[in-house]
Amino acid sequence: MPTRICLVRHGETNWNLEQRFQGQLDISLNARGRAQAEALARELAGERFDHIYCSDLKRAVQTATPFARAHGLRIEQNPLLREKRDGAWEGYTHSEIKAAFPREHRQYRARQLDFVIPQGEGLTQFAERVTSVLTQIAQAHEGETLLIVAHAGVLDIAYRLATHIALDAPRNEPIINGAPNWIAYEVGVWRLLRWARNARQAPTPYEGATLARREAARLLLLNEREDVLLFRYSSRLAPDFETLGHSHFWATPGGALEPGESFEEAARRELYEETGLDADVGDVVATREYPMQLRDAWVHSVERYYLIRVADFTPSMHGLDALERRDISEWRWWSESDIAASHELIFPEGLSPLLRRILSRDLKP
Repeated sequence: MPTRICLVRHGETNWNLEQRFQGQLDISLNARGRAQAEALARELAGERFDHIYCSDLKRAVQTATPFARAHGLRIEQNPLLREKRDGAWEGYTHSEIKAAFPREHRQYRARQLDFVIPQGEGLTQFAERVTSVLTQIAQAHEGETLLIVAHAGVLDIAYRLATHIALDAPRNEPIINGAPNWIAYEVGVWRLLRWARNARQAPTPYEGATLARREAARLLLLNEREDVLLFRYSSRLAPDFETLGHSHFWATPGGALEPGESFEEAARRELYEETGLDADVGDVVATREYPMQLRDAWVHSVERYYLIRVADFTPSMHGLDALERRDISEWRWWSESDIAASHELIFPEGLSPLLRRILSRDLKP
C-alpha cells in the first residue's frame, strides 16, 4: 500500500519577507507565519494522520505545533529535514549577495550542480540527504498517512522526486508557506498527488492595514571582550510577545528617528540618551525591514544597525523619562556564545551570526 505524505513548508518568517538567506539559522515565525500554522491545522482537521515528522528548526516546529495539538500526535523532530546549509551567505539578503558576488549568485540561481556556497552544502549533497531521509520515513510507515513540515529546499527536492524532473531543471510550481502538498511513495516509486498553487488565507493582526513607516537607528555596542550590550525591555512595548508567553525581551539600544533627523543623527542621540556615551556611531553593519508591533499598533519597521566599539562601562540613562526607564529595567553584556546558547527572546533575530560576522571582520558579503 502507498504511504501518503502531506508536505508543508514552514510558515512565514521576517527573513522570508526580507528575502534573506536563512539556511540552517534558527529563525522563528512572524505573526503571519503563526497565523498560517493555525490555518494549516484547521485546513487538515478532517484528515486522519498517523505520524508527524518535522525539521528541528524553530520555524518548522512552530508550524507543526498547532496541528500536533489538534490531532494529539507527537512531533518527531529530525535534523536531516533541515534546509540546505547556505554557509557564508546565511544572514545576507539575496540583493546583497547579488551585488557582492554577481557571478556566484547567477550560478546559484541557475542551480549549477558543481557550485557550492562557501562553507555551505552542495545541491547534489543536499538532494541525497533529503531523498534518503524521505525514503527512510516512507518505508518505515507503509500504508500510513504522514505530515512532514520542513523547508522550501526540502519541498523542492520532494517535488522533483515525485515528478521525476532533473535537479538542475527549472521548477514551475511555487512552494508556498504553510500550504499542504501531497505526494505518495510505494515500492521505490514516488508520485505527485496534489501541489498547492495558491497562498493560504491566514489573517494577521495587521491584515488590510496600511502600516506606517517607522525608521529607527539601533546600536551594536561591543566592549573590549567583544561582548554586546543588550537591554531588558518590558513586553508591554510589544504585546505580540506577551501573547507568546514572554514577559520581557532583550534587545539592542536605539529608537525611532525624530522629525528631520538622519539615521546617523538618531543613532548619536540614542547612544547618548540610553548609555550616556558621546561617540562616533561607526559603520552600518546590518539593515532590517519588517512588520513590528509597537505597543498597540503595527508599523513597517525600517532599521539600521551601527557598530560602536567601547570600553566596559555602566550605562547612564539620564536622558530617559520615568516611563522609558520602566520599559528598560536591566542591562547586560552578552557574548556571542551566550546569545547562541540562550533560550531568552533576543532581538534582532540572528544576532549571534551577525556578531560572528563582525568579529571575523567580515562586515560585507
